[in-house]
Amino acid sequence: FEIAGYTQADVDTNFAGMINAFKVGAPPHGGSAPGIDRMVMLLAGEPNIREVVLFPMNQKAEDLMMGAPSPVSAKQLKELNIRLTVDGPKDAAKTVAPNAG
Repeated sequence: FEIAGYTQADVDTNFAGMINAFKVGAPPHGGSAPGIDRMVMLLAGEPNIREVVLFPMNQKAEDLMMGAPSPVSAKQLKELNIRLTVDGPKDAAKTVAPNAG
């Protein structure tokens, strides 16, 4: 506010509600904040944000480079003290990517 020429009194009078809200965290914005990735997409002339995102996923939210999501192994479950109460897919071994945990 100082750079814009507002005094502390102006800020206290006109922006007290906003300043108090930011003391407890950013208010929800409903996804309307234009992130850097969106700006890069526009500047690069790309039709899809996935072309400029650092860790892109396909349309099924799969990360093909990491093989995620993938079924967890019994070792991983034991490590995290998690017990499953349902059976997983019968061919789970075939769906896990070679280097995925």
